[in-house]
Amino acid sequence: MYLAEFTLKNFRSCRDTTVTFQRGLTLIVGENNSGKSNIIDALRLSTPPLSGRPTRYFEADDDPSFGSRDDVELTARFAGLSHYQEGQYMALVDAEDGCLYYTSRYRVEADLSQRERRVPLVGRAKAVDSEPELRARVNHVYLAPLRDAQRELDSARGSRLSHIIKYLISDDDRDDFLAKAKDGFEKLADHPVVTNTRNDIHRHVDNLTTPVRPQRVGLGFELVRLERLTRGLRLKMAEHGLEPADIADSGLGYANLVFMASVILELEHAPDSELTLFLVEEPEAHLHPQLQAVLLDYLREKAEQSTRPDDAEPARRIQVIATTHSPNLASAVGTTNIVALRTKRELAPVPAPVNGAKVASVKANEPAMRATTVALALADVGLKPDERRKIDQYLDVTRSELLFTSRVTLVEGIAEAVLLPALAKHCVLVPKLRGDETEEQREKEKQAAKAAWGRYRASSIINVGSVDFAPYVKLLLWSAGDGIRLVDRLAAITDRDPVLPEIIEEREAKRTKAGKDGAERAKEPKPADRKADLEAIAASLDASGILRVAEAPHTLEADLLTPAGNEPVLRKAYLKQHPLSEAKWEEKIEGDDPARALYLALYRDEKLISKGEFAHDLAGLIKDGYPFICPEYLADAIRFV
Repeated sequence: MYLAEFTLKNFRSCRDTTVTFQRGLTLIVGENNSGKSNIIDALRLSTPPLSGRPTRYFEADDDPSFGSRDDVELTARFAGLSHYQEGQYMALVDAEDGCLYYTSRYRVEADLSQRERRVPLVGRAKAVDSEPELRARVNHVYLAPLRDAQRELDSARGSRLSHIIKYLISDDDRDDFLAKAKDGFEKLADHPVVTNTRNDIHRHVDNLTTPVRPQRVGLGFELVRLERLTRGLRLKMAEHGLEPADIADSGLGYANLVFMASVILELEHAPDSELTLFLVEEPEAHLHPQLQAVLLDYLREKAEQSTRPDDAEPARRIQVIATTHSPNLASAVGTTNIVALRTKRELAPVPAPVNGAKVASVKANEPAMRATTVALALADVGLKPDERRKIDQYLDVTRSELLFTSRVTLVEGIAEAVLLPALAKHCVLVPKLRGDETEEQREKEKQAAKAAWGRYRASSIINVGSVDFAPYVKLLLWSAGDGIRLVDRLAAITDRDPVLPEIIEEREAKRTKAGKDGAERAKEPKPADRKADLEAIAASLDASGILRVAEAPHTLEADLLTPAGNEPVLRKAYLKQHPLSEAKWEEKIEGDDPARALYLALYRDEKLISKGEFAHDLAGLIKDGYPFICPEYLADAIRFV
């Protein structure tokens, strides 16, 4: 059994939000205020905690209905029930799809108690639950963000070790442990430390009580109990080869890992649980990037290993649901295991009267707006296996912020990625001043340019390392049908790489020399029209207005020469690599069309320019104030984003 789908209605930002989950691990990603914590809180309300001690109750702030007073409904669909689980939940399992539906309905009337407020329902029809005791077998463990793992692991303050030991030991081991502890305490009771203290206290008490009614003083240990004994244990840890020290002396990151390991250990031995949802907010807390990836692999592995035969005992299955802001974690799990949250702006309903009170009127032509949460399960994106593999491999290697930004620029290589910020800040998003403005107009223009640069700075430039933009465009522009996508704006900057007549002649000469006949030449692939292909993908996803394909007439380095005034600074950048080759530079760009000439030179000699180094040098010169005009196709992409 696993949680396959969770629907939230009227809960905070989730007006009608459905989230789908994977069997083992699902990572929920999204920007701030997108609804990640709301989904975790709703799961905590709809399932009991494994410990039996609730820490989350329905509150007034959980009703986001803007006065409509609609009930809050949280519906969980559990799929994959085993044969034995189908028997346990026989009266509740849906006959059509074999799933188990549990709904928690919360009434929003102000005067209800917590017990009266919640109505447990079952099935698609949401009937009264006739067997509510079965719900306790599907539970959760919650780890809060920015948790203090050191404090939680300190058994003097908490009971983590006590909790774990209770699950791990057998009845015989517990009885033997307690018997030996009792024997040890009895021996300690005769130690001079105890007897002398008792005698001294008794001497003073005897002087005080003898005149009235003599009292006898004793000193002994409390009744031996496992919980009290284990509170005296201290978890210690140190780097391999060193003497373990108190956990408080360890770094927060490693303490956090130990704490999670202890929770997993507890889940593996939960005696009566069919399924436990391990809800973790920000698992990356206090961890450096490499440890983040290790942690995700560990959690996923433990979830997968928790599948075991349940013919003789409860399944004790673990399903991990985590929220994160970390590109490192998102990159480590692959797109199939990711749910991305986005917000959708919509009109809010007109507030309904509460207890007869009048509702403040809404200003004319100013309808109230609200942001609602939309969940995009990336497993549902229509990617071919090779396309998904390519994206997953790219994310795993680059640890990219691809899934965390609403405005993206896709580029072919490092050169564009290095140049674009410098071009945006110093050449494109600059104050448009003619010289005859007033001081007020000049200041206003400067502030507008500063704001534009801030918006561009908040976008992401993604270097895909090739010309195969298609998988990324499909992923970023995909929608579940409501128009909400991973991005609001997407630019793709690519080169046309035209096959010029000179190139055709040179290729033909090489083929003839190699002895290729006409039939072999006919089989060679023709150049693709990348711009048309990408625009066709956007059109098929009803996202034409969101994509802008900026195509260089030739290739980046050559087309930087298109604005005539750019040649001096480009020459300077070239000479940083080849200080003695000024004559060679002039030779390569001579003619009426320098961009075309340089394109041909680059085709004939790929080592003419080290493209990455050239881009770094040029960006540095632009930042230093050298005059440069941004080619229009790049400026258009920058302004679009």
